[in-house]
Amino acid sequence: MLSLEGKQLGNYDIIRRIRVGGMGAVYEGRQRTAFDRRVAIKVILGDYAADPDMRRRFAREARTVARLQHPHILPLIEFGDAQGILYLVMPFIEGGTLTSYLRHHLPDLGEVSTIYQQLLDAVECAHDHNLIHRDIKSSNVLLELRRNMPPYAYLADFGLVRAMRPGDASQVGKPIPLEQVPGTPHYMAPEQTMGIVTHLTDIYALGVLLFQMLTGNLPYNDPDEVRVIEMQMHDPIPSPCEHDASIPAELDTVVKTAMAKQPEDRYPTIAALREAFLAAVQGQPLPQPITEDVKPTRAALRSTIQLEPEEMPPYAAPAAPVEPRPHKQGGHLRRPPADPPQPIIMHQRHRGTDSPAPVAVSRAEERITGERTDRTERPYVTERGRQRVRITEEPVRSTHAPRQRRRFLLLLAAVAVLLLVMLLISRVLGASIIPANIPLIGAPTTATIRITPKSSDLENAFLLTASPQVKGTDLNARTIPDRVLTTSDSSETIITTTGINKTQGQQARGNVLFVNTSPNPIPVAKTLILNAGNGVQVQLTQDAVVPPKKANQPGRLLLPAVAVQTGQAGNIAANAISGTCCQPTLYTSNPAPFTGGVDDTTTHFFSQADLDGTKGTLFAKLQQQLKSDLQKQLKPGEVMGGATDYKIVDVTTNVPVNATADKVQITIKAQGQAAAYQKSTAQDAALSLLNNYAQKKLGKGYQLQGQVTVSGPDSTEAGKGGVIYLTLKARGTWTYTFNDDQIQKLRQPIKGATASVAKTYLATQPGVESVDIQLPFGTDHLPTNTDDIDILLAPHNGS
Repeated sequence: MLSLEGKQLGNYDIIRRIRVGGMGAVYEGRQRTAFDRRVAIKVILGDYAADPDMRRRFAREARTVARLQHPHILPLIEFGDAQGILYLVMPFIEGGTLTSYLRHHLPDLGEVSTIYQQLLDAVECAHDHNLIHRDIKSSNVLLELRRNMPPYAYLADFGLVRAMRPGDASQVGKPIPLEQVPGTPHYMAPEQTMGIVTHLTDIYALGVLLFQMLTGNLPYNDPDEVRVIEMQMHDPIPSPCEHDASIPAELDTVVKTAMAKQPEDRYPTIAALREAFLAAVQGQPLPQPITEDVKPTRAALRSTIQLEPEEMPPYAAPAAPVEPRPHKQGGHLRRPPADPPQPIIMHQRHRGTDSPAPVAVSRAEERITGERTDRTERPYVTERGRQRVRITEEPVRSTHAPRQRRRFLLLLAAVAVLLLVMLLISRVLGASIIPANIPLIGAPTTATIRITPKSSDLENAFLLTASPQVKGTDLNARTIPDRVLTTSDSSETIITTTGINKTQGQQARGNVLFVNTSPNPIPVAKTLILNAGNGVQVQLTQDAVVPPKKANQPGRLLLPAVAVQTGQAGNIAANAISGTCCQPTLYTSNPAPFTGGVDDTTTHFFSQADLDGTKGTLFAKLQQQLKSDLQKQLKPGEVMGGATDYKIVDVTTNVPVNATADKVQITIKAQGQAAAYQKSTAQDAALSLLNNYAQKKLGKGYQLQGQVTVSGPDSTEAGKGGVIYLTLKARGTWTYTFNDDQIQKLRQPIKGATASVAKTYLATQPGVESVDIQLPFGTDHLPTNTDDIDILLAPHNGS
């Protein structure tokens, strides 16, 4: 096959080959006029490139993809013909195929639901355009991986697409050879091998794909593709639940219906398949509301009336009250009388459980609620609970008290009210009965001021560069040191070659002697066939005339001949031909043996595909070993940053590619390289950077309270030469700190001032967030003596 790496094809530079098939290959390329955008380029090569049918089919695929505008169908960028090579250009999807994704990762039910619905939408779009894909399989599904989200799927390869025709399903097909069957046997519907292709064959393939996504395996798998087709036609449909008990039983039904042997037993449309799939993922389909003139089904009664308490979700909130479900008695619908209201009883939480117990309500307060989903409603009934009576008793108070005690209490209350009125009058009218600077007798003379210092929570993200060229932490350059870890390993295996060479057999050749004992010449034709004693037939290669007998000497003529059949059987011995021919006077024989007969032979050779496939398998295994070796090189506290660089550095084989061989030994040597840094060094740098940031933002006087919290790195990116880029977040709280001199200076300006004036002044001072002043009882000014003013620092609300 012609290699295109490093060449230009139209507007595109070919970078590398991604995969190769029987008729062509897919390459990664760069689009020159789009700032070297990465693209995937599909080409047909070899003899197929000149085949008119293949070229028409390739052009049809391009027209089909251009016509199907759908977010989950891989779009066409360009279709072209350069240097006699037809090519399709499509976006480059870096996530790879669903086949490789399932090889390394079994998706959960949420991912399966998302990917499968995307594929259903794509196939439905094709069906809406009266097109049948005919080759739906995991290797034709490309995935774009997204962070914290399920992959984004694209349906690709419309090379076998065919338009729907009326009466497709009713056509009686004939068995056709396996190599002529369009599609992939592992995903092929039974009727497809009979030449019948309808949109239901796509639904069958979607059933196979759902089985594969749920279990990670194909439903029918065998190295012999003929055996796979026999399994598709005759073997029972396997159950996904038997592979994994966590798969809902409803999905088992969806798979078996989609993979029904008879087309009429499958889902008739993609919409029907989608509806069944969503219902299976979300649970049993909910019954429709039942009116009194419609008899509810047994399933509906079971789902709405016969729910046991442990089956009801404790988190179901009651919705608007609805009438109780009617019961049928004696042929008439009659509602049971409601019980009298009962008190709500709260259950105790059972020990060892983290979830709160459900609230039990009385029968009169029992409610049926509906949890709405996109397509169904599921009714819930709140759980009942046992009622427990709560009994309380009030203490009996004595109604008889000594009369003297009552009089004393009344007098004490009157004095307190009088004093309170006097204080209120002095405050409201501004008239003081007692001088403002003289507290009441016996009352404290000290004013207390509580100041809450300002506090600020700071958080920032810092980008650090770790490099092996750096010897120590440099906060100005925001760099820290790292080191490069390198390891290598090799792996070898012996494979059986798959390339086949066929050599055509050769006919044995020799000479036949003719002896004429008659006086007349005898002609012989090149079509003359002679039989040897062992049954081998030989044929002359030319016409001739055997001379007559002269001078009593018979005429002789030696003519070339070949064995009629190819192979070693034609290598007859000398004189294996003996007897007369044509006339009694004409004798034949072969004086020498016939030689050169060779049988048809089939030999195996070491193909490029053998090398590429084995190299990929060995490299994948080596990566795990290299990763383990790199982990062992880490020092205490070190972590690896960025993506590890794995590459194959050497490939050796005991025979060259395309050489004839049945077995080949392949050895590859791979290297892994990663950068490692001390995590504590990165965190210390982030802490120091946040301290510097706080000093610039807040100014002097603020001090860190507690410790700085450093998280991350949240992201790491690898550069060249062992350089990695780390993003860390740091967070801390800084509070303004007052020293004794500052507090002493705050007392002097506010002595003798009113509380409002003092509060206004203090609130304008640096580092003050709030002020609370408590004056001596009976005064409305601060003391004139600073020693009688106590300033206390209150803790911040957030501390």
